[in-house]
Amino acid sequence: MIRLGYVGINTELPTSGKTFRLANYSKEKMIETARLNIDALNQILLWNKKHDIEIFRITSALIPFGSHLINKGEWKNELKEKFIETGDFIIKNDMRVSMHPGQYTVINSPNEQFYKNSLRDIEYHNTVMDLMGLDETHKIIIHGGGIYNNKEKSMNFLIKRLNDLPQILQRRIVLENDERCFSAYEIYTVCMKTGLPGVFDVFHHEVYPSFDNLTEREIILEFKKLWGNVRPKIHYSNQAAGKNRGAHSDHVNVTEFLKFYRKIEDLELDIMLEVKDKQKSVLEIKKMIVQL
Repeated sequence: MIRLGYVGINTELPTSGKTFRLANYSKEKMIETARLNIDALNQILLWNKKHDIEIFRITSALIPFGSHLINKGEWKNELKEKFIETGDFIIKNDMRVSMHPGQYTVINSPNEQFYKNSLRDIEYHNTVMDLMGLDETHKIIIHGGGIYNNKEKSMNFLIKRLNDLPQILQRRIVLENDERCFSAYEIYTVCMKTGLPGVFDVFHHEVYPSFDNLTEREIILEFKKLWGNVRPKIHYSNQAAGKNRGAHSDHVNVTEFLKFYRKIEDLELDIMLEVKDKQKSVLEIKKMIVQL
């Protein structure tokens, strides 16, 4: 069975990623904004339940400046009960959530300060999921990072950094191929050498292909082996018309998705749609699948 999900916000509901300027930071403002964000997240999850959507990516901005040094982590205790409430809802309704640190979280950066910042950011994401009481099937997705003029060296450094991570972080991390630095095959290779699972991003693969002579279905089956007994997950999106190669479209191309769906519909697989209209594309695709 295929399950579909979307990313970050629901366009019909309040955002769960409200923030404010760093210059206006205070503990009280951070806590109050985070409280509102968690309430908004709960509204999104309830909406998803009513529409039979079990897959969702929680915004990294749930806690304002969550991994910034200015934030001393008071939210962990003050909002503990709210996190438990949210996690209980996710677990009770058999939902699967993920988080995806942004472009500045680069594990293989040769700059030690950048690495420390990246590590602190991953720790923040992991803490959010731990406070919700979620097990390791709920993942943190990261890209491979940069190649720094020497891909082999950077790839080996990535492997070392990942293997050196604390187990509490390793259990959550999933690697994803991107459209310019690390192809699907290269990420698969890193996964094999670290024991981590991998998310196959179909659109990134179209932009930066690899796995010569393998179909998308065959690549998905290769990535499936990395997940063990955990249900595998992939990302799907389309090219935005008139924009730079690699830009995500506002709405999923239904015709193209259904062609893809027919190739993998028999698999147990979660698909995250990375499109700008969020839940709208998911609802349209679910409606079309029912009609097949």
